[in-house]
Amino acid sequence: MQAYSYRAYDAAGRITTGSLEAESVETLENHLRESGFWMLEAREGRSEQRVNVNRLKLKRAEVINVFVQLTLLLRAGITLPNSLQRLAEDNKGTKTGVVLDALREKVSNGVPLHRAMREYPRVFTPEITAVIEAGEISGQLPEVFASLQAYFEWCDQLVADIRQALMYPVIVMCAAGGLVLMLFTLVVPKFVALLGQLSLDVPLLTRIVMTLSQVLLRGWPVLLALAVGIPVLLKFALRSPEFAAWIDRQKMDLPVFGSLVSMIALSRFAHNLALLYRSRIPLLRGIEICENVVGNRALSAALATAHDGVLEGKPLSRCLAADPLFPQTLVTMIATGESSGTLDVALNSVAEYYNKIIPRRIKVVFAIFNPVMMLGLIGVVGLVALAVILPILQLWNAK
Repeated sequence: MQAYSYRAYDAAGRITTGSLEAESVETLENHLRESGFWMLEAREGRSEQRVNVNRLKLKRAEVINVFVQLTLLLRAGITLPNSLQRLAEDNKGTKTGVVLDALREKVSNGVPLHRAMREYPRVFTPEITAVIEAGEISGQLPEVFASLQAYFEWCDQLVADIRQALMYPVIVMCAAGGLVLMLFTLVVPKFVALLGQLSLDVPLLTRIVMTLSQVLLRGWPVLLALAVGIPVLLKFALRSPEFAAWIDRQKMDLPVFGSLVSMIALSRFAHNLALLYRSRIPLLRGIEICENVVGNRALSAALATAHDGVLEGKPLSRCLAADPLFPQTLVTMIATGESSGTLDVALNSVAEYYNKIIPRRIKVVFAIFNPVMMLGLIGVVGLVALAVILPILQLWNAK
């Protein structure tokens, strides 16, 4: 089929534009007439405005706002096309308004909402379209939008908690890095010049500090190239699924931070699968979607293996228990839900469990990390000071 961009008017005389696929102009005109529109003109190819819409990306807060308003409008009995039109008018002149107007055009022409959303993958992720498809089939679209709203609000709160916890350590580390750099590039070189005028047997610690200072002063181009080149090489290396999965697994094994990384990935899995299963998405399809949204390639590989096991007829809990990435608590809760026929309740319980435990873990991790970081800073400054003081004491004793 060929893509056409068109202009048409409805019974009220309002002009609308859009893009649709059809076998011919006549087929396009008949389809528009069945939808209550009369075509004014049509030409092959999508409109430039549509191409631009495909490139748009909305912030999470903007997506949440759309879900909140759609929930309220649909529960008030307003039809989906009218709801989208009202929201597009309310957000006129914004990226949100452009996306909503594009959805309104397609839905008004008989395209299901989930299919219209799939054309904008940078705005609507696979789990959103899958859940909305289930809501359209079951006739529970308002409830589905409310579930999506709750899930994305949880994601937003999680990111906010992590950013708040990271703010103080990042500021301190930047200040500490600046202080250490100043010591090794300004203070230590002057001290080295002073020692050069004296005939002293320089202590080992002082020699080490002097060597580090010379490396920073003379080798900074190499260090700068490494600082830029290593992340670039790592980015290319992460395109390999096996290497990316290995890196993510190493992150989950890190001391102190590893448990938090693991919990966040498992929490995303639990929340997404609970949302999908509650929306009547088949379990196998739900696991497939979760593979792409957990944000951890090691966990994605484990879910792919679990998917194959469930496909063979094995219980989900047994498939998850075969991989050490899934803790016993999570496996036990899912097994209980499977045995009692209340897997949806079990998945919701797992999600709620992580809702409570992750904020506590964030506090514990940074309660440990902040003092360790401060002790490390004190240790570096103390070693540099000691390296400066030892030759002075040696000179004093020599007198």
